[in-house]
Amino acid sequence: MRPLPLRFVSLIRFLRPRPAAEGSRLRLLPKGGSPPPLPPLPGSPSPRVGIVIVSFFGLPYLRQCLESVLQRTRWTNFRVVVVDNGSDAATIAFLRSEAVREPRLQVVENGTNLGFAGANNIGLRLLDDCEVLVLLNNDTVVPPGWLGGLARYALMPEIGLVGPVTNWTGNEARIRARYKSVAEMEAFAAEQAATHAGRLFDIPVLAMYCVAFRREVYRRAGALDEGYLVGMFEDQDYADAVRLLGLRVVCCEEVFVHHYGMASFSMLNPDDYRRLFEMNRKYYENKWGHAWVPHRQRS
Repeated sequence: MRPLPLRFVSLIRFLRPRPAAEGSRLRLLPKGGSPPPLPPLPGSPSPRVGIVIVSFFGLPYLRQCLESVLQRTRWTNFRVVVVDNGSDAATIAFLRSEAVREPRLQVVENGTNLGFAGANNIGLRLLDDCEVLVLLNNDTVVPPGWLGGLARYALMPEIGLVGPVTNWTGNEARIRARYKSVAEMEAFAAEQAATHAGRLFDIPVLAMYCVAFRREVYRRAGALDEGYLVGMFEDQDYADAVRLLGLRVVCCEEVFVHHYGMASFSMLNPDDYRRLFEMNRKYYENKWGHAWVPHRQRS
C-alpha cells in the first residue's frame, strides 16, 4: 500500500457522518406490505456463494440490506462476511446481535477505516470455501432472484466479472426504474428478469456496489489494489485486470439490484471528494499507463 498523504491520514480514520445532514440524507424505501413467500428452488442450490459487505455507518441502510440478503434471497447456499470500517456503537451492536442470531453471518470489526479495498480484501480472504464471490455495498437492497442470476453467469468460463442493472450508478448499468417500496422493487426486478432473460452486454467497468466473480478469477486477478485511497477507481482497476486475463466484464440485464448510491461518500465535503477523486485518478493512470476514460450512461 502506498503511503497516505497527511491530508487523508485523518480523513480515512476519522471520517464521520455530519449529524445535521443525517436525517435529510435518509431516503429508505418503505416495505410496502408483507412480502410474499419465496418459491422453493428446484433441488439444492450449488455452488456456495460468499458475499462481502463493507459497513461504514449508515445503519438504516445496512439493516435493510442485510434483511434483503438474509431473509429474501431465494438462493440458500451462501454466507456473508460484513467487514466494519470503524462504525459507531449502534452499528456495531446491531452487527453483533445479527451474528449471534444468524449462522450464515460473520462480522469483522476493523475498529478503523481501512478503505473500500482493504476491507473487501479482508472479507474475500475469509471466503475460501466459496466458489463464487460477491462484493455488495451496504446501501443496496436485493430482490429474491438476484444471487442465483449472478452466480449462473459468474460460473461461465468466458466471464470474469458480472454485475446487475440498477436504478443508480454512473454508467450503462443504470436503467429507468420506477417503484416506491421494497415490495414494488421486487415486482419490478421479477418483471425485468422475465423480459430480459439471457441478455448480457460487455461493459467497460462494473461499479462495485454489486459484482460477482469465480474464486478462480480472484486467484488469478489478485486482491483489490489498496493503493486507491478510501475508495474510488478500484472497480475500473479490477475490470482492466480481469480483461488482461482474456475474460469478459459483463452487465446482466435480467438481474436488478436497488442501489441508494453515495451513502458513504456523501460524508465527504465536495472539496475533499474532488481531491480524493483526482489523487486516485492519477494513481490509476500512472499504474496503467493511459488516461482514464469517464463513464457513460446508456442512450
